[in-house]
Amino acid sequence: MKNSTYFCFGILIGTAAPMAFASPVNAVIGLNNSQVVQNSTQLSFQPNLGTLLPLQENFSPITHLQNNLDSQWFDQIGQKVRVEHKQRDLNYTGTLTSIEQDNRTFLILIDERPTTLPLDDFYLIPLEKMSTTATPKTDLMVSYQTNQLSWTPQLSLIFEGNNVSVSQQALIHNRSNVAVTIKDSLLHYASNTPTRLFKAERNSLAMSADQQSIDYQDNEISYSLGNKDLMMAPYSNALIPLPSSTSKVEKQTHTASLYTHENSSGKMELSFYNNIRFTFQKDGLPGEYRTFQKRGNLLIPSNTVFLKTVRADYPMNVVANKSQDITGSLTLINASSQKLPATQTWQATIENLSNQDQDYSIEQNTNGIIDALEGNEATKITANSLTLDGKIKAHSKKTITYTIEQKN
Repeated sequence: MKNSTYFCFGILIGTAAPMAFASPVNAVIGLNNSQVVQNSTQLSFQPNLGTLLPLQENFSPITHLQNNLDSQWFDQIGQKVRVEHKQRDLNYTGTLTSIEQDNRTFLILIDERPTTLPLDDFYLIPLEKMSTTATPKTDLMVSYQTNQLSWTPQLSLIFEGNNVSVSQQALIHNRSNVAVTIKDSLLHYASNTPTRLFKAERNSLAMSADQQSIDYQDNEISYSLGNKDLMMAPYSNALIPLPSSTSKVEKQTHTASLYTHENSSGKMELSFYNNIRFTFQKDGLPGEYRTFQKRGNLLIPSNTVFLKTVRADYPMNVVANKSQDITGSLTLINASSQKLPATQTWQATIENLSNQDQDYSIEQNTNGIIDALEGNEATKITANSLTLDGKIKAHSKKTITYTIEQKN
């Protein structure tokens, strides 16, 4: 079987026009929000309320904590201004009343009539001279949380012949209105909200680009982005590669499962699914994985599976898709009673429609306790369940008969 190599390159989704990037920011980028370290005189993101943490015990009052790009608008609140539309021949003059950053709007009082306009569509022209006694800005490193920077795992399992590729990428989101440069930062994977302070281990990991790998520590998972600059335009996304690996398919089994009771009668059709077993080669991220069957350069979508544990040398069984190669049925042939205790005789019929031998496994769950079991390939697995495991030749049909003694 030909081996395939997959390459993943970081891509930036956003505007290609030249833009001014602020000084690099350091961040622990979480799934819902991020913990950012930056100079207080120039904040790239809007801090979440109550999360600003000065990294110094004694400090002067910190002012101008709003987004730096909108600082000129905030400075003019309460002043008479003129606003001009960036694309249309449209302008207004009045008193700037308020700024709503969440909605990206501003309120201007025009002839005693309040009017709300989109902030990003207008140029601001001050009409009144501001006081020359400006409040000095505190030059201080601060840490804060923001919802404007986050990431989403993109996880996939790609099956091709005897190989399965564990493909992992991270989609980083810049939801702010400024261009940012991310450096010496971490991706943080945790179901709970990150703590406000950097942990010493995370900080040391972020500053070291010697080895980039998925890191399990403190019962959490992190990944170092290294010291390379990641430049992101406003309101853009960046796709970056995470450690991926390829494993050999150890076994492929067509599995079916059904529930039976003492009143079962007639033929019950079996639905088989393609169960693939392999062992992870590297540590990875748990979560929801999309599965694909690879045919040349095409990817055929299959089931979506949730993997709770993705660790090196950990064995995994994944149900990829419904089987089109094996069909079958299960029939109750005889029963000593319709109530428990009872002795039941079952017959399983399996047909292989493909041109190669196939492994199969049928799990039967009963409503009573299995006291005794007789029959080839039938194995008791729990107090009230059994399995039929075996192999069927290409283009052949197979019948298995077995007897169950059940009690309450």
